[in-house]
Amino acid sequence: MLEARAIGRLVADPTMRKVKKDGKTYEICDLRLACRQNKEHTDFINVTAWGGPGDFLFNNVHKGQKIFIGGRLKAPPYDKEKKREYEPYIVMETFEFCDGKKGQETGATSGSDFDDTLDDSDLAEGDEDK
Repeated sequence: MLEARAIGRLVADPTMRKVKKDGKTYEICDLRLACRQNKEHTDFINVTAWGGPGDFLFNNVHKGQKIFIGGRLKAPPYDKEKKREYEPYIVMETFEFCDGKKGQETGATSGSDFDDTLDDSDLAEGDEDK
């Protein structure tokens, strides 16, 4: 199995499609991420998400949003009849939102809750627990 991880911004809103297999119908969410490698190069990665996670992504992520995707890398074989190669894609297993909510700071604490300028030298003698 090939494991894949990507952080990028959605190029467009996700799309949903239905696939029939073995008499069952499955919903699949398709999305495309722009993953910047450096200032000159950006990779575009196709992602598919099945079932509940795919439905959640379809309803909750939008173009331009930054997300992390983890999953399996799939590389479909060369189609001899159509003489066509297919692009590799990620079958999503996990995801995380990378953007904070609008108007909120990202991170665990806000400026008023934690003063990162303090260190051990600011303790007066006798303040330590004995």
